[in-house]
Amino acid sequence: MITDRRKHSRVNTSSLISYVCIDHRGNETTQGIGRSINISQEGILLETHKQIESKYILLIIIGIEDELIQVKGNIVYSLPDDSRMFRTGIHFLETKEKILSFVINLVKILSR
Repeated sequence: MITDRRKHSRVNTSSLISYVCIDHRGNETTQGIGRSINISQEGILLETHKQIESKYILLIIIGIEDELIQVKGNIVYSLPDDSRMFRTGIHFLETKEKILSFVINLVKILSR
């Protein structure tokens, strides 16, 4: 039996999210768009057409009132799946308040 060690439950999502890969100094290295698979207060699973090879990433969504909402994270893994897409696990690196704002806005976008 496999035990789930996550502190927070995940919510299934399916929203487009822009991302910017950044280096340890915060400089942009690449950018793209992915689709969220699920999200929690700790992180997000992102599906992309190409593998993300950066250590750090900035995720960007447009909130309900057309405001840009950003959250920084670090890449835990980026692996191919059966459909030739890549699944990238991202752990958030922000304050609880900023993460919660990002999660809430993403869920609100889904319920439009």
